[in-house]
Amino acid sequence: MALYPKPAEGSWTEHYPDLGTGVVSYEDCVSPEFYEVEREAVFKRAWLNVGRVEDLPRKGSYFTKEIEVANTSIIVVRDLRDRVRAFHNICRHRGNKLMWNDFPREETRGSCRAFTCKYRAWRYDLTGKLTFVQQESEFFDLDKDDYGLLPVHCEVWAGFVFVNLAKEPEQTLPEFLGPMITPLDGYPFDRLTERYDFRADVHCNWKVFLDAFQEYYHVPVLHSQEATSDRASPADPPFTTTGTHTLRCRRERCTR
Repeated sequence: MALYPKPAEGSWTEHYPDLGTGVVSYEDCVSPEFYEVEREAVFKRAWLNVGRVEDLPRKGSYFTKEIEVANTSIIVVRDLRDRVRAFHNICRHRGNKLMWNDFPREETRGSCRAFTCKYRAWRYDLTGKLTFVQQESEFFDLDKDDYGLLPVHCEVWAGFVFVNLAKEPEQTLPEFLGPMITPLDGYPFDRLTERYDFRADVHCNWKVFLDAFQEYYHVPVLHSQEATSDRASPADPPFTTTGTHTLRCRRERCTR
């Protein structure tokens, strides 16, 4: 018996005739011009998960996040009133990166009571307000209230910290997450006793990566040790599950 019963038309192809049966173009996955449009139309408008509240364990805790797909760097901080905020990681004087340690392009984290630029020592409190300007008297008509850190929309859902880079988000965070995610609200994520972080640089367009996770065609091969016999593909002969493939399967399980 099929895992999913076929529609009344007899096949999914007939059920969705507008999709066609021709070769699918991948131009939108290799076109630099298309990718630049995606930066603005997708990643600078969507809510992006950048961490969890456990990454900010106390007042004054902060971390930076490099969001390369949106050409920006942000600071996420828990202020002295326990509110989680986010700002563009840029000093307002000359656009120098504000928070970094040994290497400006590497992410960092720590705890502080103020953000101080390493270049000319402009200082900002944890709400983003500019509080100190070196040799302030030498500036003409400087109003520090006009030069605070540029805020980024920041919301917390179920302990997950999200940011939105748009000037005004088109959707609230719950609206963006939708009915597939929001029913998890209230799940005790914060009570989990172990946590593992895994990071991989995948050299492909983001849509290729997502498409790979949404199709079943690769499962009997790449995940042959996980597929049950009633769902296995009639691939003949099956791929070996030793050596390199075993390593690939283990690595794949780590990412799930």
